[in-house]
Amino acid sequence: MSTLAAYVLDFAYTFTSCITCFPSPSLYINNRSYKIQRLLGEGGFSYVYLVQAQNGELFALKKIRCPFGAESLQIAMKEIDNYKIFNDEHIINMIDSNVVQERDGSKTVYILLPYFRRGNLQDTINANLINGTYYDEKEALALFAEIARGVQVMHKHSATDRNSAAPSSRSSGMGIDFEDDRPLMAEPELIRTPQTLNPSAEVRQVAYAHRDIKPANIMLSQSGLPVLMDLGSCMRARVNVSSRAQALEIQDNAAEHCTMPYRAPELFDVKTDAVLDEGVDIWSLGCTFFALLYCSSPFELQTDESGASLSLAIMNGQYRFPDAPKYSEATKEMIRACLTVEPTKRPNIDEIIHLIRSAQSQFN
Repeated sequence: MSTLAAYVLDFAYTFTSCITCFPSPSLYINNRSYKIQRLLGEGGFSYVYLVQAQNGELFALKKIRCPFGAESLQIAMKEIDNYKIFNDEHIINMIDSNVVQERDGSKTVYILLPYFRRGNLQDTINANLINGTYYDEKEALALFAEIARGVQVMHKHSATDRNSAAPSSRSSGMGIDFEDDRPLMAEPELIRTPQTLNPSAEVRQVAYAHRDIKPANIMLSQSGLPVLMDLGSCMRARVNVSSRAQALEIQDNAAEHCTMPYRAPELFDVKTDAVLDEGVDIWSLGCTFFALLYCSSPFELQTDESGASLSLAIMNGQYRFPDAPKYSEATKEMIRACLTVEPTKRPNIDEIIHLIRSAQSQFN
């Protein structure tokens, strides 16, 4: 070994040893102290850390830097608002949040979330890929059913008044103003609650779309229940695209926030006078189900084999089912239904759940 190489190794060992001598850095969220254990992930201006509370409990802490003033802060605050909309075990809940003013005048948003020791479904896919293993079909269908139920909660959301039915932030970040009904397909349906509950209460049915469903955004609870996470892209599902400027804004935001291999074809080239709805999530579900079975999204698999453009493969719906592992036609048919290129012909979440149950019936 050369003298230089020996010096570098000695320095690296000494540096690593010194790091372990220092205590873990701490931070406060609304006067509660948390010790940062390690970085779990990062992307764009956000970072996710594993943190430990004073009682030893572990959490995931999302840190969002907002360097571009009010606009970037508004997007982060929208994510906080989104966590407050849903109350269901299939959708991640926010534990706490805080906004901090930095010395340079910018703001940082902290969101405290549950920590899932079992990781996400992408971790499971990666493990299957490395080990050469695959999901048993019956087990996979049971998982599909629970994921679909979480999406159903979003697509069938009910709120008791207009303020709780939509995020408080003025803009969705996707070319939609939540306080302006213009982009919506229709006014949410009004349903009177039973007189025994509250005679004056009104329930509004407001459909939401996650807009970035993929295996990495589905955590596994300790009991194995799939939990939808990362609600930064979540928004009102039904949008009338009324101008070219709005179409381009939606398209650009989709490119930034919706992961390409799981993005619906209608988001690649948004047309003026187009209607976007919950179908964008149905497409993503189909890609996610496919990836759980075959360890790759359908269109990544297609482009790896043919060398074709990923975006063109998605927009044309070009994919195929691998010869192995073997799964039933009923399960494949459910995925085919999700991956219908024409949005108006794509089934809704209730129909997908029905197809999942039909596929499950062969194992009864």
